[in-house]
Formats: sequence, C-alpha cells, structure tokens
Amino acid sequence: LAIFLCLALSALAYPVDVIEDHYGEEFALVPLSRVRRAMVYGGGDITDPGNVIVGIKETPIDTNDHRVDAHAFASTNIKHHSPITTGLKASYLHKPTNSNLDLKAVNTPQWGTDVTASGKYNFYEDKVSNANVEGFYSRHYGGMSGTRSPDYGIMFNYRTTF
Repeated sequence: LAIFLCLALSALAYPVDVIEDHYGEEFALVPLSRVRRAMVYGGGDITDPGNVIVGIKETPIDTNDHRVDAHAFASTNIKHHSPITTGLKASYLHKPTNSNLDLKAVNTPQWGTDVTASGKYNFYEDKVSNANVEGFYSRHYGGMSGTRSPDYGIMFNYRTTF
C-alpha cells in the first residue's frame, strides 16, 4: 500500500499526457525525469548567528550552445538589525567557446549600490594553448561614501603548455 501511495503521489507531481492507440485504449505517459530550472533557497549562517538569506536561482535558457542563469536574493542580519541587502545577477555562457558575460547589482539602503560587469571571450584554443580577452567594470553608487570613480580593465591572455 505504501509503495502504491508513493507512486500515485509522484505521478501527480509530474505533468501527465494521455494518448490513445488505434484500438481506442488510453495510456498515461509520465516523464521519467525532468529538468530542474529554478531553485528557491533560504537559510542562516552558523558562523554569524542572525545572518539570514533567501533567494531564487533560475536557468531560463540551457541549450547545446547557450546558457543563461539568473539569480535574485535578499539578506540581512536580524541580530544586528542590519538593513536588507538585495541583489540581482545574470550570467551568459557561450558553450562552444566557453566565453561568458556576468552582470551584477547589489543594493543596501544607506550604503549604496555596487554594479559590476565582467566577461571573457576565448578567441583561440587548441590542445596545448588558448588565447582570450577579459574585461571588467565596477562602480559604487550612493550611500554614505557617495558615488565613487569606476574601476575597469581589459586583459589579453595567452597560455600554453610545453
């Protein structure tokens, strides 16, 4: 009975397609597995009691060539009555070249907003070497310290093994 209930409940958790064969018999198709695209999480930090975070991570696009990940979160320290920090992050990966682009913004009231962008483009790769160009940009806006000058850079990298 317990096994039957487990199978029945797991079948209800998945979308069920009903098909009919040429004899008029109906069959229910239940997927054996599914791709998990989003994850909601939350928890505390045992190294800093009172620190709490909640968020969601999602992969809206994941094909053979491209992957896009999105992440939103909120955190605070209840023990210290800290303001709530919120953030967003988006990541893009071009799988054939292993090139990526990351965008991130994090805001804490009274402290300001940090915005960062970084990326890497792999333009050459073989069995023993690779070459790429990387870039980044970051800036702090507002808060008690005010808006700061941007920090940015571009790097060209070449690596080989002998």
